[in-house]
Amino acid sequence: MFGVDNMANQQAADKKPSAIVTFVAPVREYFRDTFGELRKVHWPTRLEVRNLSAIVLAVTVGMSLILGLFDFTFEQAFFGILKPAPDVIWVGVLVFVVLAIIVLVVFAGRERR
Repeated sequence: MFGVDNMANQQAADKKPSAIVTFVAPVREYFRDTFGELRKVHWPTRLEVRNLSAIVLAVTVGMSLILGLFDFTFEQAFFGILKPAPDVIWVGVLVFVVLAIIVLVVFAGRERR
């Protein structure tokens, strides 16, 4: 009898789970973990969402204006250089802007002591 019980236990241990169980178990665990993490999330209030959205829009509009100004300045400067008689004002503006950018990059790259 002892051998029969041992053989039954061995067969039960060797039995592989079905394909459905091997697919469903990880998916179930994934969703359980995901919902557990979502319960820990600090969801913003309506006021926080409105304020943060206003900040994002303001920064986006501001940056687009700054980049548009840079684009216009460089365009006018390069067209001034490419003319048969270069427009001295735009060449000076271009040189000033390029030097200002170089100075900003150098100072931004320095380590703070």
